[in-house]
Amino acid sequence: MIAIVERAIHPSPTEWLFFSELRVGTGRRNAGAQRLDAFALNTLPHTAMKRICYEVKTSRSDFLLELRHPLKRRIGMRYSNEFYFVTPAGLVNPTGIPADCGLVEAGFASVAEWKQLIGRHAGFFNYDPERRAYCMITVPAPWRDTPGPTWQLVAAMLRNQRRQLTEDPPPRPLQQKLALS
Repeated sequence: MIAIVERAIHPSPTEWLFFSELRVGTGRRNAGAQRLDAFALNTLPHTAMKRICYEVKTSRSDFLLELRHPLKRRIGMRYSNEFYFVTPAGLVNPTGIPADCGLVEAGFASVAEWKQLIGRHAGFFNYDPERRAYCMITVPAPWRDTPGPTWQLVAAMLRNQRRQLTEDPPPRPLQQKLALS
């Protein structure tokens, strides 16, 4: 679901830095450091360098557990301007979303199923017919002014980015050197 959210909401790598499974903190002593399912940082100054945190919930019981223990999302809320739960469509009743959070529903659907879902969105809806993937903001998250990230979070983001580039390096350019005679 995180890959769907990234492609639909944050498609421009020149505008957004997108991190999945971002561990908040560095060092071996912090092995139990909290992880954010996904974190997006807008790199353009005129957007106030918007920061969005995503927490994936694939079962109703996991979502209800999160509601009973709101401190679990404290770190994500601290570093982000908007906080979203990401679930499959219909898993969570939009009225059950906390007032300081939003809801993104994502998954896979045929064109017929997509047409049934389209009436439930709150202004943003993306459907990729090639992948049959959809992403919709069902409940918009309110904007919260939060302090900027700490150096520990910046170091964790850089580590995450380096790991992603090492594991999945970008493709080589299609350009070729011209032989000059």
